[in-house]
Amino acid sequence: MRATGKRAYGTFAGLAIAGAAIAGGLILERIRIGDLLSLSAVLLVPGGTLAAVIIGTPAATLVSAIRSCRGLFRRQTDKRREAADHILGCAAVSKRLGVSSMEPVVESLESGPLRRALLLIVDGVAPQEVRRQMQIDISVEEENAEADARVFEQAGGYAPTIGIIGAVIGLIQVMGQLTNVDAVGRGIAAAFTATLYGVALANLVLLPLASRIRARAKGEIEFRELILEGSMAIGEGLSLRLIRARLETLLEQEASVPLGAVSAGQDEKAERMTA
Repeated sequence: MRATGKRAYGTFAGLAIAGAAIAGGLILERIRIGDLLSLSAVLLVPGGTLAAVIIGTPAATLVSAIRSCRGLFRRQTDKRREAADHILGCAAVSKRLGVSSMEPVVESLESGPLRRALLLIVDGVAPQEVRRQMQIDISVEEENAEADARVFEQAGGYAPTIGIIGAVIGLIQVMGQLTNVDAVGRGIAAAFTATLYGVALANLVLLPLASRIRARAKGEIEFRELILEGSMAIGEGLSLRLIRARLETLLEQEASVPLGAVSAGQDEKAERMTA
C-alpha cells in the first residue's frame, strides 16, 4: 500500500475521540488536570519503557521499527488497481509481439516489485522459479513487518509495568509522611499517576502503532501477491481474458475494490499499446 500526501483522518479522529473521552471522564469525576501532572512520571514511564525496549531489542530491529512509523499517519491508496492495469498492458504486448518485447514497457514501470517480477519473465526464467523468488520476497516483507510491530507490542507490555514501578516509588515516599494525613492523600494520588501514564501510553499509542504496522504490511503483501499471480499468468501464456479474470478475483478480496475494477476497457487499452 502506498502512502499519499494526504493525512489519514481516521487516525486523528481516533486520537481526538480518545482525548475527548479522557477529558470527559476527568470532568465527570471533577479531577483537575493539574492533579495528573507529574514530572517524575513523565520522565520515568517513557524513559523506562524506552530503556527496556533498547535492552531487549537488537539495534537494527529498533531502527527498522522507528523507520516503519514514517507515513503511518498518512492516508494509503490501493496500488493493486494500477498494477493490474500494467500487467494487462504487458500481457497484451506479450501476446502480440512476444514476451521479450515487453522489456521497454517493463523498464518504464515505477513499481519496483512489479518491474522485477516482469523482468524475470522477460529473461525467460521458469515460472516456478519466479514464484519461488517472489514468495521469498513476500515472506521477508512479512517477517520484517512483524518484527517492527513486535517492538511496539513489547513496549506496550513494558509501559504499564514501568508505571507500576513509579507508583511503588511514590508509595515508598508516602510511607515516610504517615503523620501528615493531607500529605498522604496527595502522595497516594500522585503515586498512581505513573500507572495511569503507563496504561495510557501502552493502549493509546504503542499497541495501536503495532496494529497499524501489521495493517500496512497486509496491504503490501496483497499487492505483491497480485503481482505474483499476474506475472505468473503472463509467463504461463494465459489469455488476456483469463488474466483479467484472475486479477479481478484478487481485487475482489477487498470490499473496497469492486468486481470489474479492471474492466474490459482495460483490455482494449492494453491492445492499443501494441498497435
